[in-house]
Amino acid sequence: MTLHTTSAIEPVSSLQILVVDDHSLVCETLSAALEAQDDLEAQSVNCIDDALSRIAETGRFDVVLLDYEVPGMDGLNGLRRLVEVNQGAVALFSGVASRTVVERAIDAGAGGFIPKTLPFRTLKHAVRLIAEGELYLPGEFLRRASDDEGSDLGLKPRELRVLGLLCEGMQNKEIGREIGIEETIVKMDVKSICRKMGARNRTQVVIEAMKRGLF
Repeated sequence: MTLHTTSAIEPVSSLQILVVDDHSLVCETLSAALEAQDDLEAQSVNCIDDALSRIAETGRFDVVLLDYEVPGMDGLNGLRRLVEVNQGAVALFSGVASRTVVERAIDAGAGGFIPKTLPFRTLKHAVRLIAEGELYLPGEFLRRASDDEGSDLGLKPRELRVLGLLCEGMQNKEIGREIGIEETIVKMDVKSICRKMGARNRTQVVIEAMKRGLF
């Protein structure tokens, strides 16, 4: 008699999130909301030193949400230390950070900027995007490029719109649905944008757009 066995299905591992914020209510509320998701697990600490200690104890987190005014930040030195120890995936999480601060944070290696006013549904999307190694910036952070700026870059009006949606972290299929075109056309636009802006991938496109003054 032949025995037939079925292999067990391995459970999908959850993303490990660390919230670094000295406001207890923010930490508790956000951590609880993230924990309620099937594929997310969250921990929280209230200062840079505790965050560094937690990473040393448990290992790398998939995403670290770092408040700009947390104790030990010391400008952006705290962020730089976390980026180094956690090997990236540290996002500035703030309601007060200025545009200049956000730009400096990205230059320092931050995986993106998540405003505290962001809807939770969008925040979940941003967290997953950063965990995948992409750069996340909210849509309102990208001002609409003027016709002159678009002409200087050689970008067509639709490409400028696609660029804005890329900066929101949307995937090609989502961009296609948003502006009503086929995904294959979006892919062509993304390739064109990369070529015109001298970028190799989506992340570099966002960084290059910022350097060129589109932010």
